Amino acid sequence: MATQVNSLDAWTQARNALAEDLTSTLELLATEPFSADPDSDFQKARQQRNRILDQLQTLAVTGIKEVDAAIAGGTLIQQIEGLAQDAEDEANRLKAAAKTVANIAGAVDKAAAVVTKIASLPFL
Repeated sequence: MATQVNSLDAWTQARNALAEDLTSTLELLATEPFSADPDSDFQKARQQRNRILDQLQTLAVTGIKEVDAAIAGGTLIQQIEGLAQDAEDEANRLKAAAKTVANIAGAVDKAAAVVTKIASLPFL
């Protein structure tokens, strides 16, 4: 019997972490003065926003796929769940912290690691 990937806790945690990261990034962009300078915090935050949207898109695509039940209950999923918990914890810390590009990038790095692992699952 196959398992829908979007029914896994790790998938949901990754989605939630990315949603929190996006909220934090949009909050930063709302307060950061516009700058065309690629080294500015404004442009770096826009890059993170785009990165988050790309990760959400990848996660959505994998969410409609199925994995074998043995894989869904295996050690790879346990590893992914650990990464997902780290990503969710980091997103929650970011939610309560000062919004900086470095903080956002660190949170997105953790969420992106989960999405990458999920996308590498051997799908049916």
